Amino acid sequence: ILDAVSAKTKSYVGIKVAFVYSMENKKEKISESQEGVLLVNGKKFNLKLAGQEVVSDGTNMWTFISDANEVQLSEPDNREGVLTPANIFTIYEKGFKYQFLREEQSKGKTLQLINLYPEDATEKSYHSIQLSVDKTKKQLSSITIMGKEGDTYTYSVKEFTANPPLNDSDFTFDKAKHPGVEVIDMR
Repeated sequence: ILDAVSAKTKSYVGIKVAFVYSMENKKEKISESQEGVLLVNGKKFNLKLAGQEVVSDGTNMWTFISDANEVQLSEPDNREGVLTPANIFTIYEKGFKYQFLREEQSKGKTLQLINLYPEDATEKSYHSIQLSVDKTKKQLSSITIMGKEGDTYTYSVKEFTANPPLNDSDFTFDKAKHPGVEVIDMR
């Protein structure tokens, strides 16, 4: 199942995903939900979520916080097993054990549920990730990350577009478009 998803994902030049991000902490009685958009092209990404835009050309990463008119410049964390916008659809390829749970019907789709367990769990802030795969489309429908502190983070795909029109400018931060922006270089 995962090999088929990976092969299909890698066949695309780029991906555009509209999604809903949800965070739940039962202990603290916190439940939040926000919508976002993600563009991915190889190791490059552009993520817009909750008043922030995180952009990476694969070498540099800019985190723009619109309310503060501030951008933080850093290097993307490309270590194996670190979940990033660029690898969210292929993270399972290395560093995980996996377990098929079951198939279930949801909104007219057959979903295949798979749990991922990191091989080096002591290094991770989560203990498992659950993938929900659309059986017909061979695409991820949702990703749920189970944190060690009891938090659950879910990314549910609302709309998936393969091979959207993308430009190099989608993956860099243009300071000229943000007059007076404060740049904080954290490299």
